[in-house]
Amino acid sequence: MSELNPSTTNHIVTEQQIWDALRTVPDPELPAISVVDMGIVRHIEIDNEHTALRITITPTFAGCPALSQIQTTIRECLLNFASTVDVVVTMEQPWTSDMLSVEAQEKLRGVGIAPPPKLGRGPLLPMLMQQKLTCPYCGSQQTSLENAFGPTPCRAIAYCANCHQPFEQFKPI
Repeated sequence: MSELNPSTTNHIVTEQQIWDALRTVPDPELPAISVVDMGIVRHIEIDNEHTALRITITPTFAGCPALSQIQTTIRECLLNFASTVDVVVTMEQPWTSDMLSVEAQEKLRGVGIAPPPKLGRGPLLPMLMQQKLTCPYCGSQQTSLENAFGPTPCRAIAYCANCHQPFEQFKPI
């Protein structure tokens, strides 16, 4: 699909086009997953002239080290659609791991990271060691948490006793 810049053409930008474009923006810490699949994109606004966009996002963690990179990448991607792109951060409704799409969960498994269990409206502070960890390689639950601190704040290190593989576990939040 060739994208046109509405600031130089009569092309009307639709919200669906913006969502589709955002699906190509990878999460910097998990590049196999888009920011849409992560569930951090909350709202899209297009002005009446179709020349300005306002994208509202919620980071996975309040102190997310990749936040400025996410904002920049979204802005750069969407400048194909509008001359002004604002990426606004809100913590009004905090992100939870339940916001990961089904596609994101499958993509996590595909890169050897166990997706978090769905918590629904469960405990406010879920304890990782209370959850059954499922190995993304063999599906076994004969696993153990090896280290609650993984390569990023949202991941832990686990080990599968069945296939003898270490793996990362996306922490339920």
